[in-house]
Amino acid sequence: KTTACKRITSMISYSTHLLQILSIALCISIALSLSSPPPSNRSGRRSPARTRGRPSITSSSTTDSVSAQSSAGPKGESTRERRRSRPTRAQQDTILFDPKALTKSQVSNENAIPLDLYSSGYVKKSSFLRLRPQAAAIELNPETTIEVEISLKEKEDGDAAARKYYLECRGREVQHDHFERFSLDDLFPNLDFGRHFYTNGDFRQAIRTAMREDVFYTTPAYAKMSPKVAAMILDDDSSLQGTWNCVPKSLPEGMTLDDLPLRMTRLTKVLEDTLGPKAPTGDAFMMKIGGLCGLNPSSHWIDIIGVKDRAISHSWHQDAGKSYVDDLKDQEGNGHLNNSRYTVTLGFPIEDDYTGTGVFSHALKLEQEHLAPNGHNTNEPVLFEGTADDKYIIRPEFALGKEILRSRDIDVLHSAPDVVYRRSLMRFM
Repeated sequence: KTTACKRITSMISYSTHLLQILSIALCISIALSLSSPPPSNRSGRRSPARTRGRPSITSSSTTDSVSAQSSAGPKGESTRERRRSRPTRAQQDTILFDPKALTKSQVSNENAIPLDLYSSGYVKKSSFLRLRPQAAAIELNPETTIEVEISLKEKEDGDAAARKYYLECRGREVQHDHFERFSLDDLFPNLDFGRHFYTNGDFRQAIRTAMREDVFYTTPAYAKMSPKVAAMILDDDSSLQGTWNCVPKSLPEGMTLDDLPLRMTRLTKVLEDTLGPKAPTGDAFMMKIGGLCGLNPSSHWIDIIGVKDRAISHSWHQDAGKSYVDDLKDQEGNGHLNNSRYTVTLGFPIEDDYTGTGVFSHALKLEQEHLAPNGHNTNEPVLFEGTADDKYIIRPEFALGKEILRSRDIDVLHSAPDVVYRRSLMRFM
């Protein structure tokens, strides 16, 4: 019995010492945790303390996320996981961007007053015109006063430089309509073309696809492209360019226009399938619209897509800043209009029965013609920097009977729409 009692006493003593050691270790651990700073997040700021058993509700929380946190405690979802679940700024912009609603709220403003680029008869300030390689950049301030940036040598005689710009670029006063509207029924009567185009999205898309393929496969520059590159260019969301002209500059001896093989064979079939046997051929369709381009056109054609996933700022420019030969600059009256070249655009809306903005380019009417500076490369645009008051901005409306828009490049400045809502826009020059 004495031996058993001694063993029990020894075990109790050992347990007591073990408990004392554990108690000391626990106290040290608590002391260290209280003296150390809270963990930092990636930005270097201290993370706020959490309250156990209480869900952390943020502005982006949902019923599911709150219940998950409250049932699982603070370890139910990590901070990193919650950050990943929140949409990025770009995703939020995409979610919030609704081009249909935005264009519905826009006003076409087609009766806007013209913009005066030459406020006081000549350019007042000499800190303004910046000539870029192959292009001119012209800056407009909100008051539409022109300022010109020139070389150091020219700055010694700024007023003369400004007057030189004024004499080079300022054309006659624009007394005619800045824009002309045409309908498909105007160009191709007795076919009900306009109604089919306006109400039938499959027909519009078939026209686009056929035109793009016909132009692509008859353009020598595309002939040597690999199938992979060709597929990228022919993708429906890629811009494509070529020529609208279907008649060669010279015909082989003994051949007439009627003897020429059709170039736009796919387009011809699409038009016949919907409009019937009296439909124009694809070649006739291209040449008829291209014929609106006036005298000595470049014959350039492009199917423009544009930025469709967000609103953009206007970027004002002219395609070339030239619409007639120099010796017509001082011609009396409006006779020069018959000797001018025009820009013609055909709109392809993204939905049937659509009337609204977002299809055609936006524009600013000019009080006086603006001509490209001397020496400007005719294959490069004349670029403008700055903004214009909204009262000057025209957002042309697409509608039944208003499928085609025509203007002279020197009468307006234009820009891609701030909100694009279309399938594409075809430009003939």
